[in-house]
Amino acid sequence: MPKVKLCVPGKAPEWVEAQWQNGTVSVTRNGQTLTGTVTLSGSGEGWLTLDCEERKGEILPFFITQQTDGPVERLSIWLQGQVYHLERHSANARSAGAKSSLVADGDIKAPMPGTVLKILAQPGDSVSANQPLIIMESMKMEMTLTLPAAGTVQTVRCQEGQLVDMGALLMQVSLPPPD
Repeated sequence: MPKVKLCVPGKAPEWVEAQWQNGTVSVTRNGQTLTGTVTLSGSGEGWLTLDCEERKGEILPFFITQQTDGPVERLSIWLQGQVYHLERHSANARSAGAKSSLVADGDIKAPMPGTVLKILAQPGDSVSANQPLIIMESMKMEMTLTLPAAGTVQTVRCQEGQLVDMGALLMQVSLPPPD
């Protein structure tokens, strides 16, 4: 199973084994494997029906966005009130020692349709890695949007109380160049 970079806000990025294709997903993390069948209902929303023994048949709604940037495929997944970011590199990118970040461009985008509740940073503010930047609400659940890297807020493209679509650009943060 190929390795992918998993970024969870508030935690250090880690490499996990994951595979997704033809409607199935399998993720192995810390020796435990989660498997399931994905059903999409349109526009990146759907549900995951778990196949693993201890949670067999459990259904979890999710929202997902996908981006491809050259040899890097990025997935942002909202699942059970948490946003997970997966990054898969082609063999060429990894073997060449390419260093890439999930947020290489510093854009914070809405992981699902919802309402912006709070904006916690303004243009010119220096922000640290995993610092809460925007709080959104969707499906009666709150989520805190962060970046796994420090930087400086350049623009805020939303307002408190604003309804936003999935993938809408909410904030841009300039990040230092990679090492």
